[in-house]
Amino acid sequence: MTRAEPTSDRHWPKSGFWAAAARPMFALAAVWAVLAVAIWQWLPGLWSNLPAPVMWHLHEMTFGFAGAAVAGYLLTAVSSWTGRAPVNGRPLMVVACLWVSVRIGLIVGDAVSYWLVMVPAVAFFWSIALLLWLEARAAGRGHEPVFTAFCLLAGIGSASWIAAMFTGGPAPVWSVSPVLGFAFLLVFVGGRMVPAFLVHSAKWTTRRVATVPDWPRLAVLGLIVTAAGLFLSQSVAPAALALITAGACLALFVARWPLFPARTDLLLAMLVLSFLWLPFGLLLWGGAAFELFLAPVEAQHALMMGAMGGLILAISARSFARRCDDGLKARRGTGLAFALVMVSVPLRMGGLLDAAALMWCAGWGLYAWLVLRHAFGPLPRPVFSGARR
Repeated sequence: MTRAEPTSDRHWPKSGFWAAAARPMFALAAVWAVLAVAIWQWLPGLWSNLPAPVMWHLHEMTFGFAGAAVAGYLLTAVSSWTGRAPVNGRPLMVVACLWVSVRIGLIVGDAVSYWLVMVPAVAFFWSIALLLWLEARAAGRGHEPVFTAFCLLAGIGSASWIAAMFTGGPAPVWSVSPVLGFAFLLVFVGGRMVPAFLVHSAKWTTRRVATVPDWPRLAVLGLIVTAAGLFLSQSVAPAALALITAGACLALFVARWPLFPARTDLLLAMLVLSFLWLPFGLLLWGGAAFELFLAPVEAQHALMMGAMGGLILAISARSFARRCDDGLKARRGTGLAFALVMVSVPLRMGGLLDAAALMWCAGWGLYAWLVLRHAFGPLPRPVFSGARR
């Protein structure tokens, strides 16, 4: 039996922990969300030997935590583009080992050469791009260039960040790039996924649902890229204006969505609430340059903890949700884990660091248990959405 042959309409051929990237990589992301924040907040001895601890923290919450989630999503969702089973088995084990080796290398710090950390950091993201290309080629389909480009750039960015950490150099001028890069990816993926799920759910009601235009999402993506370029050229004020415009456009985009299905569907509500942190965070970050509202670092936490953390949890929760005749239903405990993570965001933005870290770790700890509890057995088909009704 080949990976292109599902055993049934409901399940893919492989089962178990390595049947799809969603299982090990989402589990690793959840566990690392707990450990990385706990180490940063309460165990400074583990990172105090690093020449740039703040850079380690930002690297691990973007390239580490979010990077594992990116691998889990892309290497599983590729099946919806190719018609083949998700990447599984040994290639997936290699990806997971590369990710783990980078985390260990950064904790060990000066005990190893930074080249021994940079190489697997590049290889991790580039292996995702390679597997996506190989899957598309095997299926005779075109690959998604945005995802490939993102993984290639993320590999370079992660390695460059690590080199700056180990050499004790100053923070790169592009220090905002990881946050903006993952914000770009969240808008690119979530801006298509969330309204599509809402429209699909709304069609099963008696209400009339208008088509959601896609051009605002594309405009926001262009504005995020523009802001990143302006930050690189150290044009802070124009970059801030680009972020404010992006946040306003994104808010108007969300206002066009049929939001009423989210009132009775926890999985949809989690997606919507998480996505709302994107326009809010962009507006706050842009306003911070003009000394409005919060400091830039607090606004960036709205994007990293609220939007990135929330959407990772909301999207990954669909991979092990209950399959019912009327769609997906959240597993018991998912809502509590999500609520704890969401509560941690305003606490962090308000400067209550210990309370925020405690809520974040409690939420992701509960979620890690949920992911691992349902990471075995047959792999549902499709993985991130319910069966067609």
